[in-house]
Amino acid sequence: MKLKDLSKEYLNQTVELVVLIGGVTLKRTKSDKVYADVVVQDSTKRMETKCWDYEQFEDVFTEISEDQPVKIKGLVGEYNDRVQLTIKDIRPMKEGSYDLGDFIRKSDWDLKMMEKSLKVFYDKVESPEIKELIKRLIFSEPYYSRFTTYPAAKMVHHNFYHGILQHTLEVLKYALTVATTKKLTQRQIDRLIAIGLLHDWAKIKEYHPLPKLDLTDEGIMLGHIFLGSYQVEKEIETIGGFSKEDRLVILNGILGHHGALEFGSPVLPKTVEAQILHQADKLSGDVESILQFTEDHSEEDESFTPKLWNMGTGYYKG
Repeated sequence: MKLKDLSKEYLNQTVELVVLIGGVTLKRTKSDKVYADVVVQDSTKRMETKCWDYEQFEDVFTEISEDQPVKIKGLVGEYNDRVQLTIKDIRPMKEGSYDLGDFIRKSDWDLKMMEKSLKVFYDKVESPEIKELIKRLIFSEPYYSRFTTYPAAKMVHHNFYHGILQHTLEVLKYALTVATTKKLTQRQIDRLIAIGLLHDWAKIKEYHPLPKLDLTDEGIMLGHIFLGSYQVEKEIETIGGFSKEDRLVILNGILGHHGALEFGSPVLPKTVEAQILHQADKLSGDVESILQFTEDHSEEDESFTPKLWNMGTGYYKG
């Protein structure tokens, strides 16, 4: 059984699953008993479970490594009209008895086609200086292998293997559709492609590689917007003949891609390129978030999903 298969059909039944532990948060009941909210994941879903008997299994939680699957027995229940799993037993899997790739959620886009598309967008850039910037940060190691495999988020959207790559391609497709429709100049398109490719580049520094779906110390303390703009600025300084205007437009696009100060951007988008990129970034993230959330709740009987926290509403499942 996979996490995606859990539904109200199994209410009050005990099920067995093999999962990775994505996080453990210790809490206390009113009677001061320690329990744990345990995030579990497999290739189909990531969800929070309960372990009311944490002290009984404390040694197991302490000893298992981040990339070691565990076999759990859980009681299927219901809370706030949603399926909830309560862990009743947990045992680590033996070394060699599993393939770690079976527990990592992946993009359903073909990797070779994504890599080919990445090169197509790169080839559209005519400015040799902007092209060199992209080449250094996207197509050179150690960056390329990380850029094409890391997740784009912890929870909200594209939080899977190849997530940054898929999200970047979506953003570029949306952005270039607007750019060509509105007849932007080639120079504007060059800058827009650079911003699109680099706006989330620093998530390779902000996040750990999968299967650990969590922030690094750099990510927590600095964030991908600062880390990305800082790295781009450093690279630009070493590229001879890089236009001051191109530098400002690209940096503003990266710094402003969240679109609002309250959403983490230190500045607002100040160019048409930056505004197009922001809207394309939001569209990619929002649509993926809705589709993924709807899929995660597809087995439930209701016509609508619960409220999606980052969108403020539930969605019709059709």
